Amino acid sequence: KSMTHQQENITLTVVDDHQLFRKGLINLIEQVDSRFKVIAECSNGKELMDQLAGGTVPEIVVMDVNMPIMDGFKTTEAIKEHHPDVAVLALTMLNDENTLIRLLRAGVNGFLNKDIEPDELQKAIAEIHSKGDYYTEYVAGKLVSILRQPKATSRSISELNEQELRFIRLCCSELTYQAIADEMCLSVKTIDGYRSKIFEKLDVKSRVGMVIFAIKNNLVSIDQLD
Repeated sequence: KSMTHQQENITLTVVDDHQLFRKGLINLIEQVDSRFKVIAECSNGKELMDQLAGGTVPEIVVMDVNMPIMDGFKTTEAIKEHHPDVAVLALTMLNDENTLIRLLRAGVNGFLNKDIEPDELQKAIAEIHSKGDYYTEYVAGKLVSILRQPKATSRSISELNEQELRFIRLCCSELTYQAIADEMCLSVKTIDGYRSKIFEKLDVKSRVGMVIFAIKNNLVSIDQLD
């Protein structure tokens, strides 16, 4: 064996429909860490799936969520189905809970906002490579604390009535609160009441927290979410 320890390269593919942004991102990725090697790039999810099928398979896909033809949600689902070993780092301008819920359900390994600082990008890629996932402070605040909480006591679940359980299940969909109110034939005001009562019962602070609680405690199965 040679004495020099060859540092392990981390291979990446960058997917973004804006060519200028994509080129800039590729340069940035390769500058922030000498281990990072971008082996391919493409402008949408369909191109990426064709590349993967053709054998160009990176360890990590860095991908914009909002792309034409095949967006980040559908692409992530397809990657996880056909290439489960490939990690996905999603880039999004949207920091809303719905986007996070949809990405989580699709199986992403991490999120970054598009106006990212270089050192955060480096950290995200390195952590996904070593630990399997990466969430920014913003998302971490919403998600990770809830994921680390022990499962709920059956008591807090038994305190939920049928309507509240139905409300929670509907919150696991992409429906807005307004649409959930319509679906349940209730006023938005009543729904707001449900929401604050449930947040209190489950000790969660956001819709994302409630969804993760529901998934962890099998109140809703992942297949039901589609």
